[in-house]
Amino acid sequence: MRPFAAALALLLVFSLAGCIVPDENPSETLRLATTTSMRDSGLLDVLTEEFERQHGIGVEYVAVGTGAALQLGRTGDVDALIVHAPDQEQLFIDDGFAYERTPVAYNAFVLLSPLNLNGSVYDAFERIANEEQCFVSRGDESGTHAKEQAIWRHLNETRNLSVVEDSNGLHPPGDWYYSIGQGMGAAINMAHEKDCTTLSDRGTALRFQNNVDLERYEFNDEVVQNPYAYLIVQPNNATAAHRFGSFLVEEGRSIIASYTINGDHAFFVAS
Repeated sequence: MRPFAAALALLLVFSLAGCIVPDENPSETLRLATTTSMRDSGLLDVLTEEFERQHGIGVEYVAVGTGAALQLGRTGDVDALIVHAPDQEQLFIDDGFAYERTPVAYNAFVLLSPLNLNGSVYDAFERIANEEQCFVSRGDESGTHAKEQAIWRHLNETRNLSVVEDSNGLHPPGDWYYSIGQGMGAAINMAHEKDCTTLSDRGTALRFQNNVDLERYEFNDEVVQNPYAYLIVQPNNATAAHRFGSFLVEEGRSIIASYTINGDHAFFVAS
């Protein structure tokens, strides 16, 4: 196992748990930062194991929130990223840290909750806030956290929902709101333990569904769309990063399309 010394030091600052995959080919290695949802859903290991088998290139990865992953790209501690926050990704590109984003997969955000939630995702969030129902936020600048904040912001602007902005981001006030600064799996487990609601990507929700007493609610609102993209970090421009990018949009497509959890598709192939 060859961890990234600088990356791990940064992760301690963020207080996020990552995972380093052993490098079985030291002569050529891809250093990848990816979202916890890719790891927690189980898809990442399937993809990296097949890539290593086909191409003989080792993959070392660290799974963190999108904000932390992008920071690892900015500091040059990784060669490539798989993230799911398009606005943050575009800023990363505009700042010259990558040339482009390559769409690789998508799913949707869902709510896991003990409540009976009806209507749109906005109706569900508004009810949670108005009734001060327990809510667990990742609070980690991840793509999921960014999406949650976008929903609260929309409710503030369109329905006059009261919000505050502090070190935990933008959210309604109240001690019913828990911001934990951790990954998706930790947020789901805490929501289960405290009988709360949490926003999750569909893949991780499916992976945890049988282990928690929470119902999964899916919505048709455009805001819950959840695209994942691959970015090669400049100026690292590693050959391994380009090969993995080609793998994701070629051989990896069938893996993504066929990957299921308890018979349900966790992700869909980006067009």
